[in-house]
Amino acid sequence: MLKQMIRQKLELINIATIRSAKDTLTRLGQLDAQLAEHNLSQFKVFNTTYILVTTSIHQAIKNRYFENPEFIEKVLVEFAQYYFLVINKCYNNDPSIPAPWAKLNDYAALKSAPTFMSLMIGANAHINDDLPRVLYSHIPTKKTKGLLRDLAKINKLLMQSGKKAIYTFDEKNKFYNFLKRHLVFIYYRPAMFTILHWRLLAWKNYTMLRKNKITPQDITNKSTKIANRLLTIARLLS
Repeated sequence: MLKQMIRQKLELINIATIRSAKDTLTRLGQLDAQLAEHNLSQFKVFNTTYILVTTSIHQAIKNRYFENPEFIEKVLVEFAQYYFLVINKCYNNDPSIPAPWAKLNDYAALKSAPTFMSLMIGANAHINDDLPRVLYSHIPTKKTKGLLRDLAKINKLLMQSGKKAIYTFDEKNKFYNFLKRHLVFIYYRPAMFTILHWRLLAWKNYTMLRKNKITPQDITNKSTKIANRLLTIARLLS
C-alpha cells in the first residue's frame, strides 16, 4: 500500500514547480520511468522523443544558439506544462482532456498499430493544438521577426533529435521494423517533414488567432480532424 501511494504521488506533476528548461527536462526524465507502471504506455515514445528534443534545446540555450534564449526557454516551459497537464488528466481519468490528446487513448486500443503512430498523434496534439496557444501567450503583436527566426532554428534541432528517437524503440511488426532499421528515409523522413509542416501551420494559426480570425476551439477542431486521420491510418496499418 505504501509503495502504491508513493507511485501515485510521483505520477501527479506539480506544474507550478516547473519554471526552467532544466526543471522540464528533469520531470520528463522522471515521467519516462513511470508511464508503463501507470498504464500510460501510449505516451512512452512521445515522451522519450520529448526528452531528446528538450535536451537539445536546453543545450542550445546554454550555448547561446538563439537570438533570444530567454524567450525560447519561456516558450519551452509553458509548452511542456500543457503536456504535463494532459498527463495528470489521463492519470486521473479526467474527461476534460483535450480531444486531440484523447486520441492517444484510442490509439492504445489498437494493439497492433505501428509504434511510430503514437509519436505522430502526440506530436499533432502538442504542435497543432498547444503550440499556437503558447505563442499567443508569449509573442507580442510587433517585432516578431527575431522570435520567428529562433523558432525556425528549432527545426534543425528537431530533425537531429528525430533521427535519434527512432533508435529508442522497436516496431512490433517485422516489416515496419525492417523499414525503420534499413530504409530510414522511407520510415523517418515523411514523419519528420509532416511535423515540420505542422510547425508552420501552428504559426499560421497563431497569427490568425492574434487577428481574431479563428478561436482556440477552431484550433482544437482542426487538430482533432488531423488526429482522426492519423487514427484511420493507424488502423489501416494495424
